[in-house]
Amino acid sequence: MKLKLLVIQRVITPYRYQLLSELQPYYNITIISSFGEKKGSLKLASIPVNSGINIITLKSLKIRYSGESRSTSLFFYPQVVFYINKHDLLLIEGTTNFLNNLFILPISRLLRKKVIWWDAGYSLPKRSTKRKFIDAVVKPLVMLTQYQIAYSSSAKKYMEDYMGANNCSTLINTISTSYFISKKDFILDSVRNYKPTKNVIKLLYVGAIEERKKIKELIDVVSELNDETSSHYSLTIIGGGNYLNKIKAYISANKSIISTGPIYDLDELSYHYFNADIFVMPGDGGLAIVQALLFGLPAICTIADGTETDYLDQKYIFNDLTEIKSYLRNFDYPDKLSIVEQSERLHSSSWVKGFLNMVKE
Repeated sequence: MKLKLLVIQRVITPYRYQLLSELQPYYNITIISSFGEKKGSLKLASIPVNSGINIITLKSLKIRYSGESRSTSLFFYPQVVFYINKHDLLLIEGTTNFLNNLFILPISRLLRKKVIWWDAGYSLPKRSTKRKFIDAVVKPLVMLTQYQIAYSSSAKKYMEDYMGANNCSTLINTISTSYFISKKDFILDSVRNYKPTKNVIKLLYVGAIEERKKIKELIDVVSELNDETSSHYSLTIIGGGNYLNKIKAYISANKSIISTGPIYDLDELSYHYFNADIFVMPGDGGLAIVQALLFGLPAICTIADGTETDYLDQKYIFNDLTEIKSYLRNFDYPDKLSIVEQSERLHSSSWVKGFLNMVKE
């Protein structure tokens, strides 16, 4: 008989739903989520009617504040307590959902439930006073959990050093789904057969369209490169968010830049990945890099949320967009064998297998 898994997230986003649905053969899954936002990185996933996963969307008190990095809002829904006792194992979003965790953790321990704390740690080079306070508040909660999951190796170290994690696993590749497993050979063949166009460099960005992502600054880099070099640089921007209209207005007269809006269908996305030369992550984030590599597209980024260090060679991680501009000015398509090896490594890493091994008695 399958155990019952209760997943508690501020918002169940499309890529997060795809990942969690991979656990369905092993657990009866209930996901608790707020209704999220109409657009942006906290937009609720469209859940298939006959998915077999019980989705509970609860009304919540939304508390907005000026947070650091991805911590832009919190949701508070005490109705969660009615579902805890009906499940064997809880997977909870960590620091960014600590208001809910303040009552979820003590109640779960009283009911003798096993709890997994899932967290991104902290990626800035220096801990702020605010972050030190957050860690002090969060640490007793983390110590009430039996397991902890880190998004990256750097997050694992941070959680162990400052957040009280004592049974922490690093589970990367958090967007890998059965889609990529089924397409693996096709993707790798596309890498081997890809022929770059001389003096034409096609850049791709896929992700949330928000100010912290520094997409406007990347557009400026592309425009400057086209003015300063004999090569032609183009940029395709895919995604939705609260900055999308500003970006569309900013590029309205620039024929080298295309903004498609959000695309969630992976087959449709694959066209853009297979026709690009390189993926660029100019600002905060990191998980989008995984999708690019799974599609066999080489990627570069600025120092971001720490996940990039688990996916990319250090030579493809830059301090700022000035260094990215310099790299692109002298861009040479990476060795295909290294791209294939990198993609195969990610294809072979399984978040689901790691999760199952972690909670195994």
